[in-house]
Amino acid sequence: MQRKVIALVFALLLPICGNTATAAGGGSDTSVSIGDVKRYVDRGKYDRAIAKAKTYLETNSRSADAYNYIGYSLRQLGKYAEAKKAYDTALSIDPNHVGAHEYVGELHIKLGNLEKAKQHLADLTRICGNCEEQQMLAKKIANPKAGG
Repeated sequence: MQRKVIALVFALLLPICGNTATAAGGGSDTSVSIGDVKRYVDRGKYDRAIAKAKTYLETNSRSADAYNYIGYSLRQLGKYAEAKKAYDTALSIDPNHVGAHEYVGELHIKLGNLEKAKQHLADLTRICGNCEEQQMLAKKIANPKAGG
């Protein structure tokens, strides 16, 4: 629930804050926001989400959120090594990014490396306590057959 509320607030504030990137093609009035990327992820259109995130990164190169969405999308497409690189980039930009910690932990579960998943769970516990992301990862670690 908390994640949905935060996403809704974020989506509502983006237009007010003007946090958009002009798409490639110089002079184009097409813009991409991080909310656009998230909408493609939420719809399961992962290739499109990756493309939009890369466009967004052209003018927001330090966006941990964009790299996190790229990682999530790549993981859903079964491109685990590439997903790991994207998550690592997100965490190098923002070491406290709760979404990246949750998702890379889920990737480690998928790859059968529960110890690394538990390290990310510990990071989440330190960063946000008993937040939604921490709870989700904890449940998946407790039942790794359910998937990551």
